[in-house]
Amino acid sequence: MRLLFIFCLALNLNLFAQNQRYIYEYKLVKDSTNKANQRTEMMYLDTTKEGSEYYSYTAYHSDSLVRAALETELKATGMVNIKPNMKVDAERYSVSKTYPDFKTELHNRIGMNRYKIADERKLTWKILPDKQQIGKWQTQKATLDFAGREWTAWFANEIPLQDGPYKFSGLPGLIVKIEDKTQSHILELKGIKTLTAEEVKNYKKPKNELTLNMKQYQKLLDDYAKDPTQGFKQATMGGIVMTPAEGDNRWMKEREAQLKEELKKDNNKIELSFK
Repeated sequence: MRLLFIFCLALNLNLFAQNQRYIYEYKLVKDSTNKANQRTEMMYLDTTKEGSEYYSYTAYHSDSLVRAALETELKATGMVNIKPNMKVDAERYSVSKTYPDFKTELHNRIGMNRYKIADERKLTWKILPDKQQIGKWQTQKATLDFAGREWTAWFANEIPLQDGPYKFSGLPGLIVKIEDKTQSHILELKGIKTLTAEEVKNYKKPKNELTLNMKQYQKLLDDYAKDPTQGFKQATMGGIVMTPAEGDNRWMKEREAQLKEELKKDNNKIELSFK
């Protein structure tokens, strides 16, 4: 019976995950002390028979444009000039899941390095009988306690893909909408499109990542909050650690103050706990 269930699950995943893009509207409040300042961003959940990739449309496309511009400038002048306005305000992490085991990994850049963090926490859903029409989908309610927040999700049985935005998965249908109790993070499905072979090919996963577990990642974030310019203070060149001269410290102090102010206002993360 278990083998039959796994076979049916894999069959459903193959049928409904074939090169599809699920487009979510993400409403989030980054600063818990200023809840009136809500930002909206479009997020993609791209699925293939191998798994899914969840990422920000804004971050992915702006990074692609910046990269292309810098490559052109480097070829023309032999140098690059990175301007402050090149980096837009967007969710810069991504989440990958594999099918059918739903192995979940967070990909994020902290300071000067990129990291890959495996998340093995089990999602224990409580499925309720409540029904609701959301857009063109008839959905059913489910609740979850995860990462320090209480979540309410609405999933569509008519789309038997056990996936959803961010790290959420494991319901009998695709998650159409999910929000936390404080309504600081609200994700709602707005559209579905079939990906072309070229679009699937063009997505590039992060490279040169360092692998961490959740405990190591939490320590990294804590250390970064204390000293967000550590990566700038010590750069490696030819195997030798280079540190700035004493007279160059003014820029570093200004940068540190700026980053700490940004972190202070970004205090309402989607995950409040890593347990």
